[in-house]
Amino acid sequence: MTSENQQRRRVGLFVDSLMGGGAERVALNFAEKFIELGHDARVFVLHPPIEHRVGNVPIHLVSEQERLADWRPLNKLRYVRRIRKLVREIEADGKPFDFFISNAEDSDRLTRMAGLKPVFIRYRNSLVHFLNAKMGDTRGFKRAIRKARWLKKFRKTYGGHLVTVSKALQDELINTVGLQPASITTIYNPFNFEQLRKLAAEPAATPASPYILYVARLTPRKRQDLLLRAYALAGVDLPLVLLGGVSGPEGVAYEKEMRRLAAELGIAESVIFAGFHQNPYPWIKNAALLAMSSDSEGLPTVLIESLIIGTPVVSTDCPTGPSEILTGELQRFLSPVGDAPALAANIRAALNAYPEIGDEQVERFSAEATIRSYLAHFEQLSVR
Repeated sequence: MTSENQQRRRVGLFVDSLMGGGAERVALNFAEKFIELGHDARVFVLHPPIEHRVGNVPIHLVSEQERLADWRPLNKLRYVRRIRKLVREIEADGKPFDFFISNAEDSDRLTRMAGLKPVFIRYRNSLVHFLNAKMGDTRGFKRAIRKARWLKKFRKTYGGHLVTVSKALQDELINTVGLQPASITTIYNPFNFEQLRKLAAEPAATPASPYILYVARLTPRKRQDLLLRAYALAGVDLPLVLLGGVSGPEGVAYEKEMRRLAAELGIAESVIFAGFHQNPYPWIKNAALLAMSSDSEGLPTVLIESLIIGTPVVSTDCPTGPSEILTGELQRFLSPVGDAPALAANIRAALNAYPEIGDEQVERFSAEATIRSYLAHFEQLSVR
């Protein structure tokens, strides 16, 4: 409950969808903890699917379908109208929203277009990696023009209040990309330790014998291909479980590609494509090791959740986040991005011996600390 000297806040959290994934789960974690601390928190979901458990969190679906018009500018305008209408309907009780938190790219743009204030954009992934992907193989003048065009878009969208999910990401946005937002700070994502461990204790049809696990949507950025190659090089007896769904035709095609790669590497019989599960935590708890192979992240949720649950982890040292999570004795279980032999060596080393995991290694990610940081940040900006 809120204390006597703490005002009850109304907070709106925006996500593109509640498709099964770490970023979407984080938005729900925010809302759950705000509510637990006595605040009025609501989640605005732009469109389906809604795959996560939402519990007691009020969900406001902006649209039943992803596209409201074939012409992109009109599609955005219709979303903006619906967002404004929903906000007005909620605020009709005389209590305005104190602030909003945007948790996804479309939400970042639409909340700005809708004129919602203040909006804290929770910046989640490496902008440098995103820019490089947009540049592709272009060279010279063409590359410079394309980069300038994208940077102009980013500065327009991300010129307000930014909250990065890792310190490395904040440094990248300011010193590498050159963004100049109205304000910027770093606040880690919220994690409810008690709830995670409770969910991890639920029954689930996990493999009976020990296994290696990766929890991530099947997409090239998550580099399941690298993990398959590392797993083949590691030569371990434990099966590899890939827990995660697919999104759209690209995701379906990528899964087929990964199945073909597993066959080519001669490990198809040892790799389990387990699909998406609403509650992945029993799978994490019962795993001998969680291995992450991403090219880029913001603050990888699954690494923190695994350590909270007590499962050893290894990871690529990708931008950004893993190096802020795996610190101290755990730092040696980071491997260079794209380096399958190094990841394979860490898989073997972690299965052989791993340091004891205690709460002191993850206490900075507690939900209460995160929520209080957001409230304090809002208060600080309000008195400017």
